[in-house]
Amino acid sequence: MLYVYYGEDVTSARNKVQATTSNLLSKNKDALYFRITPDVLHEYDITELIGGQGLFKSEYIVVFDTVLSSKDHADTVLNHIKEIAEAAHPFFVLDTKLTAPVLKKLEKVAAKMYPFESKGGKKDIAFNTFLLTDALGEKNVKKLWTLFREAKHASVSDEEIHGILFWMMKSLLLAADAKTPEEAGMKAYPFNKSKQFLKNFASRDEIEEKVATLAVLPQEARRKGVLLEIELEQFILSL
Repeated sequence: MLYVYYGEDVTSARNKVQATTSNLLSKNKDALYFRITPDVLHEYDITELIGGQGLFKSEYIVVFDTVLSSKDHADTVLNHIKEIAEAAHPFFVLDTKLTAPVLKKLEKVAAKMYPFESKGGKKDIAFNTFLLTDALGEKNVKKLWTLFREAKHASVSDEEIHGILFWMMKSLLLAADAKTPEEAGMKAYPFNKSKQFLKNFASRDEIEEKVATLAVLPQEARRKGVLLEIELEQFILSL
């Protein structure tokens, strides 16, 4: 399945993709999330992302972030675009203004195309939720809490924040249990980054405990009748 979000209003497109993928992650706790940018594209085997499944047969959720507008990298993806569109798991293309030939290729196979045209005037800069994952991996409570408040000020949903934090802790757990990216069902770049973050946590048990806590956080918020935002903030401050 292939979904394409593109246009000059890339801020709105990015917000929509982040909200959609976070919703998918919240519904499938075992899904593995891949955000692929031009600088790390070489780390990935496209054919494996299309047909392979990771550890525990987890579903893949793949976002090609501004790859197709890069002349040096577009063909790497476009050469497999038919297979990508036919994959059982979702692929997302997030990009700025695409050339007519690229758009034509995408329109032939995409399940849905979402154009985001510029509305003029000053554009807001989308909050980069991956700043939250880095702060969590660093276990920097002050930094994470500050970024959390910035994310809320930028109207990032509680569900999106929860999804990205849960993904980070799950990546740490997979990295803690494996010696190689292949064994973890991860690619080298996110695996090595997770490995570096492991030193900031006392033990594997601590990581597993936080994964378990995050897994039930939305249900706990509903059970208590409080906003998920409150539960997330308490989780951050308890690190």
